[in-house]
Amino acid sequence: MDCSKILVKHYKGLAWICGDTYDSLIWKDKTTEKTTEEDLNMKRKDLKKENMREERNQLLKDCDFSVLPDYPDTNKEAWVLYRQQLRDFPETWVEGTPFSSPPE
Repeated sequence: MDCSKILVKHYKGLAWICGDTYDSLIWKDKTTEKTTEEDLNMKRKDLKKENMREERNQLLKDCDFSVLPDYPDTNKEAWVLYRQQLRDFPETWVEGTPFSSPPE
């Protein structure tokens, strides 16, 4: 687990030192209690899902051209299906699952 990315996002402005693991986390902030490993794991999962959504959104933007009415592709149905799969992806996503490939 990359604790530092999670800590920077959720505990910005607090005093802590961390390597890559929870065991390396030294909580120096006196205003709040040290976060738990369970909390960091939940935030890690949320961050991964957020990153997946950002990647999915970029893939959708990258193929916006394919559904324009004047786009001269004869494979429009495949593009519409691909874009629907991208929109549905967050509901079926399991960590490590790759995105579908775009049509040829």
